[in-house]
Amino acid sequence: MFKSIAPLLIAAGVAASAAPADPAALLKRADTPHDRFTEGVIKLRVVANERGKKPIENLLELFVKGTDASLCVFREGQQAGRKILTVGDKVWLIVPGTSRPVPVSKTQRLMGAASFGDIARLRFADEYDGTLRPGDGDFVLDLTAKRNGAPYPTAVLWIGRDDGLARKLRLSLASKKEAKEVAFTGYGADHRLQTMEIRDLLAAGGENVTSLRFESYEGKTLEPAIFTPDGARAVP
Repeated sequence: MFKSIAPLLIAAGVAASAAPADPAALLKRADTPHDRFTEGVIKLRVVANERGKKPIENLLELFVKGTDASLCVFREGQQAGRKILTVGDKVWLIVPGTSRPVPVSKTQRLMGAASFGDIARLRFADEYDGTLRPGDGDFVLDLTAKRNGAPYPTAVLWIGRDDGLARKLRLSLASKKEAKEVAFTGYGADHRLQTMEIRDLLAAGGENVTSLRFESYEGKTLEPAIFTPDGARAVP
């Protein structure tokens, strides 16, 4: 009796292991680094390297609350005190000494190849639907934006098969032209992002690369008023 059941159990195990991965589940798993840090302050070092120019470096503080509110503050150099407020799809640039915040697009450049939308925390499962490509190695998903008017309607995402974390993201414009490539180059033991690189594919033959190093994560409760134009202006 047991001999007759064993082959069936083995076959069932093989079938289960061979079951195709669910793209929606893969996208949610790739969002884990964001889920592990939902509120607080992140310090990150940004270095922009553009062909023919001296590298530009700055220290940024990123205040985050939930999944759709962030305030980025420049702490060094000529841009010290400049702020970027992102709430949902709305983005404002706040410049010291000016009377009003300036509405801008998430695709507008922040430093080098990095845009405002790169610093605000992109959530794959919220923004895209995915189709899994066949093959071994990393999972590769073709992404389609869930909403009309998205700055990058299509993309390709590579996800590590061993840990489910994002490895690389290639973003394309509505014209299908590849515009940007993001490499997620390092994670900590807690799966928080430590380093990433953003490459501009539209200029200088793809040689313009901006690197980001996340130096610290401080979990703390933030006042909701920080994430309004007036409240953001008051942040020291």
